Amino acid sequence: MSSPSPKQASLSMQPRRRGKVLVVDDDPIILEVVRERLDAAGYDVYVRADALGTSQWVAREQPDFLLLDVMMPALSGGELGQLLKRSTSTNQTAVILHSSMSTASLQPVIDRTGAIGAIGKTHDGTKFMLEFERLAARVKAAKP
Repeated sequence: MSSPSPKQASLSMQPRRRGKVLVVDDDPIILEVVRERLDAAGYDVYVRADALGTSQWVAREQPDFLLLDVMMPALSGGELGQLLKRSTSTNQTAVILHSSMSTASLQPVIDRTGAIGAIGKTHDGTKFMLEFERLAARVKAAKP
């Protein structure tokens, strides 16, 4: 069997994905909805229902973005974000908080974690993606 020509090879390759996102949330419905939204927008999406053990996964897989639920049992998204920012193996990953809390309530958590911002939990997929893309663009613009 002959190898494909460069043109054939490029036609058979999947389109380039836009980045790797890890979503951490203890609600399985939220995980699935967010996974579908980000996947449809061209991101490689991974999900975890528990914050415990996430720092090891992040160090190994090096995602571009972490979308962290703020209110989780055992280890909150804010606490996880702080742990990740302290480690040299995980501190380059952009943290985005995901919560139904008000923006004013989230600001201290954003400040403590070094998160690039927060997205409110919403049924409006367009609003969610606009906010995610706005934050992602800030990260991409800041990289050399």
